This record gives sequence, structure tokens and C-alpha cells, in this order.
Amino acid sequence: MKKITVTVLALMLTLVTSTSVFAATPGDGSKLDKRIVKLEEKQQKIEEIKARNLEKQSKLATKKEGFEGFKLDLAEHRQEVLENRENNLGVVELNNQLRLTLAQKLEALKDSGSVIPEETTTQLKAYKAQIAELANSLKDTKGKIKGIKEEYKGLIKEEDYAAMDTAFAEIASIQTNRLDILNQINSILEEMNNLL
Repeated sequence: MKKITVTVLALMLTLVTSTSVFAATPGDGSKLDKRIVKLEEKQQKIEEIKARNLEKQSKLATKKEGFEGFKLDLAEHRQEVLENRENNLGVVELNNQLRLTLAQKLEALKDSGSVIPEETTTQLKAYKAQIAELANSLKDTKGKIKGIKEEYKGLIKEEDYAAMDTAFAEIASIQTNRLDILNQINSILEEMNNLL
């Protein structure tokens, strides 16, 4: 009897277990089915969040690369401006040397009692007028670079990199113009020195 009771109980337990398993199969609206759907939805949301994060990281990396590239461009422009300044100073130095040489030659002629021929004096006056005109052109550019640099300080705070790039281009243009004028002055000073 015990064996039959155990067998019947085992059979009933098997039937109850298999019925609950069949009841929990997906598609029939059971709690397990609902749980699976919720977990799948949650997994989908996680995947979407991960994809958005990857996209943000990619954009940030691209933005950072762009910013780094822009910083390199700005550094190159700044280097160009500094080199232009150095070139201009070299030409100004040569300009001063030519002026000094000219003044010394004129003083030596004066001390020796020599008279400069009229046509040479006329030519020297014409050169002097040209230099005065070029010097006025230089004065027109005076302070422009300083003004741009003052604006540049505000651009740094605003992080307006495109405007900074434009500012450097304007400075370089002014420097190139000044260099051209200074070279013209030096050519005239050389001609004046050659006359004496």
C-alpha cells in the first residue's frame, strides 16, 4: 500500500509540475511570459542607451580632434605671426643701419667741405619725399595689430576659434604689408647711399 501511495503521489506531482510548466510557456499571458517581455524590452533599452553613448563618444572624439586640429592651426598661425614680426624687426634694423650710414656720409661730406652736386641734391630730396610717403603708409598701419590683439583676448574667452583664425590672418596681412613698405624704404635708402 505504501508503494502504491508513493507511486500515486509521484504521478500526481509529475502531472502538477508538467501542468505548471505548460502553463508558463510563452505566449499564453503567464507571469513568466510577461517577465520575459519586460526583460527583452529592458535589454532593448540598454542596447539603445549603449548605442547613444557610443555615438556621443564618437562625436566628442571628433569634436576633440577638430579642436586639437584647430589648436594646431592656431599655433601655426601664431608661429607665422612671430616669424613675420622677427622678419620685420630685421628689416627695421637694416633700415636704421642704412640711415646711420647715410647720415655719417653726409656728415663726412660736410666736415670735408665738399659740395654735393645740384642734381644729386635734387635726387636725394626726391628719395626723401618717397620715404616720407612710405613712412606715412607705415603710420596708417600703426596700432592695427594691437587692436586686433585686444579683440583676440575676447575671442579666447568666447572660444571663437574661427574668429581667432581670421584675426591671425589679418595680423599676418598687416605684417606682410609693413614688410613690403619697409623693404621699399630700404631700397631707396640704398640708392641714396649709392649717390654719395
